[in-house]
Amino acid sequence: MQTEVINFQRSVGECFYLLIPTDPLLEMQQAIRNSMLVESAVKLMLSGAISPEDLLEMVEPVIENMDDYIEEVEENLIEIYLA
Repeated sequence: MQTEVINFQRSVGECFYLLIPTDPLLEMQQAIRNSMLVESAVKLMLSGAISPEDLLEMVEPVIENMDDYIEEVEENLIEIYLA
């Protein structure tokens, strides 16, 4: 019984807790830096300076989920009839 009361109080309490947002400006700046890194890597690949595999290695540190990124790139290539 005591455990149920504690769980109930915890559940109700969580409904009222404030979420502390992160700094949206900082997040936006990081997203822009990440985007610029990816753009630079793509330009290097398109110029022939690096391989597609090298591109993936370069961008991996700034991509949250590489599998999703690769899948999205493949879908985009299919859309322009290159895959």
